[in-house]
Amino acid sequence: MNKSKPRERRVLGYRFPAIIPWLLVFLFLFGCKHGGGNGADPNNPPGDQPAFPFLSHVDQAAITSGVIPFQALFSFGDELFEAKFNSLDGVGALQLPDGTPLPSRFSRVPPGGGRFTGPNAQSCEGCHNFPFGTGAGEPASNVFQDPSGTGAPPFNQRNTISLFGSAVLQRLAEEITEDLHALKDQAASVAVAGGPAITVDLFSKGISYGRLTVSRQANGQLDFDFSAALGVDPDLVIRPYGWKGNVTTLRDFCRGAALNELGMEAGELVSKDFQGRSDPDGDGVEEELSVGDITALTIYVGAQEIPQPLERLVRDRLAPPPSAESANLASRGQALFSQIGCAECHVPELRLNDPVFAEPTLRGRGNYLDTEIDPATTSLNPSRPFRFNLVQEGDFPRLTPHPEGGARVQLFSDLKRHAMGSQLADAQATSIRKANGGPLIVNGMEIRVSPDTFLTAELWGAGNTGPWLHDGRAGTLKEAIELHGGEAQASRDAFMALSAGDQIAVAEFLKSLLLFSLPEEEAEE
Repeated sequence: MNKSKPRERRVLGYRFPAIIPWLLVFLFLFGCKHGGGNGADPNNPPGDQPAFPFLSHVDQAAITSGVIPFQALFSFGDELFEAKFNSLDGVGALQLPDGTPLPSRFSRVPPGGGRFTGPNAQSCEGCHNFPFGTGAGEPASNVFQDPSGTGAPPFNQRNTISLFGSAVLQRLAEEITEDLHALKDQAASVAVAGGPAITVDLFSKGISYGRLTVSRQANGQLDFDFSAALGVDPDLVIRPYGWKGNVTTLRDFCRGAALNELGMEAGELVSKDFQGRSDPDGDGVEEELSVGDITALTIYVGAQEIPQPLERLVRDRLAPPPSAESANLASRGQALFSQIGCAECHVPELRLNDPVFAEPTLRGRGNYLDTEIDPATTSLNPSRPFRFNLVQEGDFPRLTPHPEGGARVQLFSDLKRHAMGSQLADAQATSIRKANGGPLIVNGMEIRVSPDTFLTAELWGAGNTGPWLHDGRAGTLKEAIELHGGEAQASRDAFMALSAGDQIAVAEFLKSLLLFSLPEEEAEE
């Protein structure tokens, strides 16, 4: 029923007459380079031309002022995601952050000198393309990361992660962060100067993030002990992106990927260059991506389809029903999944209180805002964010409403980090990025994610995004479970103790959790 191919300018279910108003806005503001392709067309002159899809960059001031509606901004992001950038656009890098020249624009192995990875691709969908555009990736698209920036192997290997449901992750993280900070504030408010320490359990959405102890010295100074906090950083900020849970916001994820994987520098990052350079990668192109371009990419990636259990796809007539044998097997596997303890970390469902995504945002106690971007000069203003509702807008399927308000999120993750044992451990520890893209420093020390620790992977699209695990080493779902260790050792051992038939049932259940994309002709009807 689905097409395993990249998307091509989808229109989110809007019929042609409905898109005319924003299409006219699009042409007026930016122009479009797509045309007949002959030399007589002034928009398509002969010879080499930039691959940037518009005649000008997306204007953040137009986004902030409300001139660009959701459908148009989504389509702008779609074009940018699919564009196969070339050297005239500034793709790749010709020097390292320290200024050392590079012999080639692209590199699969990080050369060091401060470069985290790559560049290794010309387009976003060059890696995010399986089983659909903006999905995951096959092993051929694996990249190598060098968090230390020394260029000395061994490096960390990464398989492409799916982007489906991306904005949901940040909204959940914002709400959990708010809950944890409220508990911290509550404990601080009752701590008495010179009195006993106050310990509070850190709970949000039914998930335990350990405990926090607060004491107040005789002079009134507060001391916070985070040593018993679990799966979260000392600043109590949930970071939902990356295999390590080391990236705070969807915006930083998008611009970071553009920089590291494509070598397309976002102007908002160039402005932070420690040497004040206007072209840090030395390729002769400045302002490769504007603030508005990054906003369009962020909204497009955030509004991708929500992975769904097969039973909902069948109910909504988006997929044919499975055989009775397969359905019974998956049902049995779901029960076993909980019985052996997998659901303790891969929490099946969370409730999102407010499904409206905002970019930029002050939610999450301001921890999801890049405060280094000046609203006055960039028009990226948190008091006037671009908003869209994850239940009502975006690609199909979308989130479903929760009977008590908000939305149901069948994520199969607790958005916590867990130690997973030596078999899965990386070669290097990984830096944590705050919303501004900088490292997380607490008490003068940089906080890093240890090699054996990973964010609980969302299983909501596990059924068709193999290979599995952070480096794609698992060719089957059973193999992925067998490689679990550390905090997951008991559940792994319980799985291995199951009969062969029960192990197949668990795998069949996981196979029923799917990425799903409407065929293009249906999406455009």
